[in-house]
Amino acid sequence: MAQRLTDKPELPKGEDQDVGCRTGGTYLRIKQLQDSSSCEIHDRLLRRIHFDVRDLGPWAGFFTFGGRQLSGDDVDHVLIVGAGIGGLAASAVLSRIASQVTLVERAERPTEIGAALALQPNGMAVLDRLGLLPRLLDVGTRIERMDIRSASGAVLATGKMPDLGDELDHAVAVRRTDLHRLLLDAATSSERVQTRFGCTVVSADPAGAVIIKAGADAVTTILPADLVVGADGVGSVVRDTGGFDSRISAGSTYLRSIVPGWPDPLAQEYWTRLGSFGHAALSDHTTYFWAAADAPAVADAVSGRDLTSLIEKWRRVLPVAADLLEKVPSFDDLLVNTVRRVDCRRWFSGHLVLLGDAAHAMAPNLGQGANSALVDAVALAEELVTAPSLMQALARYDQSRRPKTRRVQNAAGLLQRLCRLDQRIAVRARDAFFGGLNRIPRLAEAGIHQALAADVHAVRSASVLAGPRR
Repeated sequence: MAQRLTDKPELPKGEDQDVGCRTGGTYLRIKQLQDSSSCEIHDRLLRRIHFDVRDLGPWAGFFTFGGRQLSGDDVDHVLIVGAGIGGLAASAVLSRIASQVTLVERAERPTEIGAALALQPNGMAVLDRLGLLPRLLDVGTRIERMDIRSASGAVLATGKMPDLGDELDHAVAVRRTDLHRLLLDAATSSERVQTRFGCTVVSADPAGAVIIKAGADAVTTILPADLVVGADGVGSVVRDTGGFDSRISAGSTYLRSIVPGWPDPLAQEYWTRLGSFGHAALSDHTTYFWAAADAPAVADAVSGRDLTSLIEKWRRVLPVAADLLEKVPSFDDLLVNTVRRVDCRRWFSGHLVLLGDAAHAMAPNLGQGANSALVDAVALAEELVTAPSLMQALARYDQSRRPKTRRVQNAAGLLQRLCRLDQRIAVRARDAFFGGLNRIPRLAEAGIHQALAADVHAVRSASVLAGPRR
């Protein structure tokens, strides 16, 4: 048990001083708060205690100060790094429980980089609880199912969304920019959210702080907080400098674009010897498509920025892919990016916590990256309001979300490997297996239902989203 600090040290008026104690190698750094008229330590002090608890585990909630338990349920200031989909969702949700949320983003005018995505029932449930789903449906396109086909067009599998109630029986194809704009408006509309755009985070401290650089002169500033949320993507600075044990894969390359026309209203994905190619219709009579780009023939065309060669390679294998690629004005209109997998031994380090791609980037084959990030934001906030201490909240969040998303990562990775098969015997075996599975549609639907139902239930039952902000 930590030593109790009951004396009130005298401090010069207007200055701060650190007071600490060591117990079992753990240092409690206490930032004394003063008002203009008094040097007394009062209740607000308990809300600004930062300590390194990486070796405390479940005992973190039992440290005392002045005879009172150090509780994590009063998280006054949350600092969120990254204004992508996950960071904006976290800002919107955490502003309901924190007195102040600081959103730090390196771009001066945050926007989403990417083409489109499929919002699935778990992600839709989050937007529904935030009151944003009707606006999203206005700009999205309903997806009842997605067919996975061979290069010959034969249906290998049909992914139909299960009915999870309250009209969560489908997915929605939406431009990433439209979803990002909705979340940005929701996050910044709260008086509790302060933005620091155009600021680059260069390091993060598990004690609860980040160092940022901003402006033409790259002025360095330290920003402390009760909790720092790393929502800064695959290349997360919070993760890489904050004491996390992580592993990042070499990755796979994909091409994406949005082209005019709506040749096929159905969402389709084809598994070919060049890898996967898929497309989905968007609401503005355009089509979003994606294509694997790791096969040697395709990779050569991509490295040479040769759109004509790329079209020729795909036409030999899948004419529908070539038809869509022909609508791309130039190679510069293709988004080329590397998708990596991120695995972390745990998602928190002291007063730092991760969500979204910073914690669990995955293969795109299940379309769960953004959806999982939205659920992360709600799960983290819910633990912060229900756990007896901050450290217990972070541990519970990690114990709950990490195994679930690991299973999703593994399933997406398996599908990614299966769709890349190019040896004839292996392809025939794969196609036969999926063909047999597709003849039992309830079995496939049960698997999808199991994967999504737990997330949807957790979001619907989250008390943090019930009623007005605290």
